[in-house]
Amino acid sequence: MAYQDPITAGDAPVRPDGELEVVETAPETFELELDGEVHALPIGLKGAFLRHADYTRKTQELADGRRALETEREAFVREMAKGRAEGQHRRQLAALDDQLAAFEAVDWEAYAAEDARSAQALWARFQTLSAARGDLAEAVARADERETLEAAQAAAQAMAETGARLREEIDGWSPEVAARLVEYGEAFGVTREELARMADPRLWKLLHKAWRADEAARGEAGAQARSLQPAVVLGGGAGGGGGVRDELATREWMRRRNAQAAKGS
Repeated sequence: MAYQDPITAGDAPVRPDGELEVVETAPETFELELDGEVHALPIGLKGAFLRHADYTRKTQELADGRRALETEREAFVREMAKGRAEGQHRRQLAALDDQLAAFEAVDWEAYAAEDARSAQALWARFQTLSAARGDLAEAVARADERETLEAAQAAAQAMAETGARLREEIDGWSPEVAARLVEYGEAFGVTREELARMADPRLWKLLHKAWRADEAARGEAGAQARSLQPAVVLGGGAGGGGGVRDELATREWMRRRNAQAAKGS
């Protein structure tokens, strides 16, 4: 049995071979960072702090979700109120148009000759309705212009976000590439107005993929056509104009070839 120094060995357990057995002890503290400072706390509190941190995180996520939901709800309420107000204005405008249309059948001269006071009162009523109709029509027109402007701004913002995403996901994306895709889409009957409203980046990626495939196909077809052209001079002087060259048209090529054949016979 191996000698054990009582000073160094102490009460440590000994394996059957006489060597000291190393026993790993659990840490007594854990580190917790709070407000930029690291604190050493008893290990028994670790579970409580972790549960508290998890609870705090979930509570924060829930609060953020509630705020986002409240923001969306308020926006929805505003849009609903706006829609109701605009709808009410349009209904009022239609009602005024119906009332004013009834005045078109009035023979004002005959009515005034028959009952001047009643005719004057009815004319005043007609003028009041006409003025009210004009003011309401102007308000509806301004609302339409505002709605059109807001829609255009929203569409521009959506297209800007689409362009930023396409620059990240498509190598070499640029305004020039976008213009070529517009021309490519127009060749298939897609209008510029339709493309301007196409803010979904997935659709632009599909269009880009189709355009690249057609460009590659045209490149291969051009290479094959060039490879099939005559590449050598079949006869005649090297510097003369009577030789048969690969850039000649087919009819001219045949004429010169027949002339060469006749000279050789």
